[in-house]
Amino acid sequence: MRGRTALALATGFLAVAASAVVAVALRPEPSGALRVTAEPGMRFGDRVPGPVLRVRAGKPVRLVLENRDALQHDLWVVHAEDRAPYLEPAFPAAKTALLEPGHQQEIQFTPTRPGRYRYVCTVPGHDATMFGEFIVE
Repeated sequence: MRGRTALALATGFLAVAASAVVAVALRPEPSGALRVTAEPGMRFGDRVPGPVLRVRAGKPVRLVLENRDALQHDLWVVHAEDRAPYLEPAFPAAKTALLEPGHQQEIQFTPTRPGRYRYVCTVPGHDATMFGEFIVE
């Protein structure tokens, strides 16, 4: 019985901790923009895959990419089935420039079609760990 109780408590703790991580990673900026960070070890938001981003179709999106890594990174929103090197933004303006370490950029775009998309770093080889789900509802 103790084993089950300990397992239930541990599972509950992990669920709460995971929720807190997602909440921190997706906390909107004071400006209303979503923030995604490129972290050391080629990750978005300190984990693989990066946090899930949810937005509304037809509503403008403001997204900030902050590069906290020592490498260059970018962020593009692409179709879920697209893989490097054949990537195109799923929506006009849904991509940042290639950012130097310590830099950040805010992009603004309007997702027009509901569905499941991905956000990725397009630097060759980075998309193996630098990706996350972008859901348009």
